[in-house]
Amino acid sequence: MDPKWTRVIAIVVIVAVVIAGVAFYYVRNRSSSSCSLTSKNPLIVDQAETPDNPDPAATFTTPGWALVQQVYQGMVNYNGSSTTTFVPVLAHDWTTSNGNLTWTFHLRSGVTFSNGDPYNAYVQWFTMYRTLVMNQPPTFILGENFALPPNLNASQMANDLNNFNFENPTSNQLAVMMAPNQSFQVVNNLTIQLNLGMGYLGNLPYTYLLATLSAPTAFAVDPVAIQQNKGVTPNSTNDWMALNMLGTGQYTLQGTFSTTGSGYELQPNANYWGKVAAAQEPWNNMIQPAHVAIQVEFQGNSQVAIQDLKSGAAATASFAYLGPAEVAQLQGLSCVNVQPLDVVYGSTSGAWWIYMNQNTFPFNNISVREAVVHAIDYPEIIGTAFGGAATQWVGPVPPGYPYYNPANLPAYAYNVTQAQQEIASSPCKANACVGTVLNYMYLNVGDEWFNAAKILQANLATIGITINPVGVSLPQLYAEQPVDPMTSVCTAQEKSAGLGPFPIGQEFYTSDYIAPDDWTQNNAATNGSANYCMSAYADGTVNNLVYAAAGESNPANLTSDYTTITQRMYANYTDAWLVVPTQFSIYNPLLHGFVENPMASAEPFSILFNTQSAS
Repeated sequence: MDPKWTRVIAIVVIVAVVIAGVAFYYVRNRSSSSCSLTSKNPLIVDQAETPDNPDPAATFTTPGWALVQQVYQGMVNYNGSSTTTFVPVLAHDWTTSNGNLTWTFHLRSGVTFSNGDPYNAYVQWFTMYRTLVMNQPPTFILGENFALPPNLNASQMANDLNNFNFENPTSNQLAVMMAPNQSFQVVNNLTIQLNLGMGYLGNLPYTYLLATLSAPTAFAVDPVAIQQNKGVTPNSTNDWMALNMLGTGQYTLQGTFSTTGSGYELQPNANYWGKVAAAQEPWNNMIQPAHVAIQVEFQGNSQVAIQDLKSGAAATASFAYLGPAEVAQLQGLSCVNVQPLDVVYGSTSGAWWIYMNQNTFPFNNISVREAVVHAIDYPEIIGTAFGGAATQWVGPVPPGYPYYNPANLPAYAYNVTQAQQEIASSPCKANACVGTVLNYMYLNVGDEWFNAAKILQANLATIGITINPVGVSLPQLYAEQPVDPMTSVCTAQEKSAGLGPFPIGQEFYTSDYIAPDDWTQNNAATNGSANYCMSAYADGTVNNLVYAAAGESNPANLTSDYTTITQRMYANYTDAWLVVPTQFSIYNPLLHGFVENPMASAEPFSILFNTQSAS
């Protein structure tokens, strides 16, 4: 089972400072002169969700990434708001060779962790192999292209990681790190070579490698501190790293981290290595020193967060979910900006569809599936559940991403006549399926999705399909996605804990990095985490194209690949592609200096807090 589903588990329905379910586009403040903030240093951020783990090799949640990105750094990261270009961070440049299968990164000199321990190519080698050895949910991000050396198993590699001297390695240790035919190969103390083609994608020159290296799994960690605190254990986390943070980044965590605490405080790193480099590269926002401290308050109560925004007690806030009623309160605040963002932000946060399991009657019949996609009143669902602030889409690649719907296929239309014609050509003709009650799983987080389920129930009744809407919580929805390890049966397709089976239901995916294959590997490939137990769509041609496209760089070929993938799923009526909610950033107008990016986890849609301050 592709482990990407756990990233979906951890990223909430609507992430960081975003809103789904809004009838308005945006409201900017009439004036900021009368606005105030209770604190400008530290800046106060109300955050709905608690980070899972502050270890870069283990964190797999939006709030977890938001924290980790402030303290740890990788070799590269996104260039401002761009999703396709990258800037140097711990590396100062890189080159490719061998048909883009070999990437050589030249690292900056003088980089240190906040405690003064040095960063070098040996540390980067340790970092990336540590991620593979630990084998936690986000490991797949590196595992796509990289693997342990062919002559070492996880226990043997852990032994090396726990015993090598990564400041001044011996000649024997250097020989191991510099050996060819391994994924991560040290060239010298400031040069490391990444050799693609050893991961589960196979021998492909992966197009979106820099995007994957911008994820925390490649962020540098201190070997000295880890060796002194229980080291590296295969298939396991590190208790010390789950409480303490020691990175090269712009911030240090005050004290130890606690998932049960009230929040956390980040202080500018007094020993930050990047001050000189930042002055030389003023265009590079990813290495600029931090301006002010950040105080994140865990605040799950949306009404308290709204009050904090209104009073100036918080500079910005994140919400797990807000409906139109709460948004109306935000729009009414004189000192809060509510700004809509491009559709790519919505796609990254989560695009939604209705799956129909092709292994289950009546959805094993294509005419039934075609009838369903045309029986759904998409405009009414968008208007009711999202107040109009959402976009219908054509999957599997979401809007705003490279190679979205290349042939410009029209979204499935609400057409009752066509739906009834299709059902008349199916085993469900003449209301033959009315008596078969099908459980429909939907996310029960408010009236919006409940109303959407009721609309769908009425829509499908017009073609003789009877569904029983069953509201589930986020944890329950996530629990339905994988294969049950005890029975090897898809959880969603069996009765468990009083739920299911769910031959039809609501499904979504959120991005690990911005790449079309991050979606198609999950909602188009046979074993995809958002497909295998849900739609159960299986098409050998699509499978081949999904992985071929991941290693393709020719735009014409990519257009052809994603056109075919989209057309085949479209004609199969695999899913009723539903909505991409509009996302918003919400902040006090006195807050400035943030750099928005669709893959950002901190508020408001910023990768780092470092450039932020308040006037």
